[in-house]
Amino acid sequence: MYENLYEPIPDTELYLKRLGTASRPVLDKSYLDALVFAHQCRIPFENLDVYEYHRPISLGITDLYNKVILGGRGGYCFELNALFTRFLQALGFQASSCMCRILRNKNFLPPILHRGVIVDIEGAKYFCDVGYGGPTPPASILVADGVEANFGRETYFVDKADDFWWTLSRTTSAGDREKIIQFYTMPQDNVNFITMNFYCSQSPDSVFTQKLFLNIRTEDGVNSVLGDLFTQTRNGVTRKHTIESRAELQDIMQNCFRLPVQS
Repeated sequence: MYENLYEPIPDTELYLKRLGTASRPVLDKSYLDALVFAHQCRIPFENLDVYEYHRPISLGITDLYNKVILGGRGGYCFELNALFTRFLQALGFQASSCMCRILRNKNFLPPILHRGVIVDIEGAKYFCDVGYGGPTPPASILVADGVEANFGRETYFVDKADDFWWTLSRTTSAGDREKIIQFYTMPQDNVNFITMNFYCSQSPDSVFTQKLFLNIRTEDGVNSVLGDLFTQTRNGVTRKHTIESRAELQDIMQNCFRLPVQS
């Protein structure tokens, strides 16, 4: 019944072309990091099908491949991290999906409504995420207690929360320590995300049915849209602008997020 969730990637070379990267013979952290960064820069986080087009979200691998790789679209975590996990497996990485909860901007323990990626390399586990419309590392990060990793202007931390959960945090521009995501490393089957995907794409209580989300990393910053607010950060300098028309939104989608405009 759920065979489409486990389909192979139709063409890894076209996937690599979409990322603007090439295959490498060595499946090490350096190559994984290059793929993560390229994915965040070339394939946007977006909820257009949920919020704008009112289309159901399929987690079938071929459906995701056709949408993202052939169709030039993006997606949200249940789509992008599902596709990226399967892509990594096709390349030969030992990759699996993991369950997460978003802690950022919350003063309570939220439900598990996010999908991440765990990659095993030479006996070590690394967390990576190409499907979160917010501040996640532009590379993989080692899953070990007390890890600190610097990526340009950004510093991230991994801490053991309890016997099962790990917390990913970062230092904000104000110098504060901000919790972002909590995850655990037990491998999850694709079928485990069906119910969460349905809630996030259909429930009126889901943030994705309430407002537009767009996010893409650039070489020197990030572009994002939240509702009608367009934010650009370049070399640590942030500019914000209120989008005033649909035509302006479509222009931003094309020029700042690499997205095709659909009627």
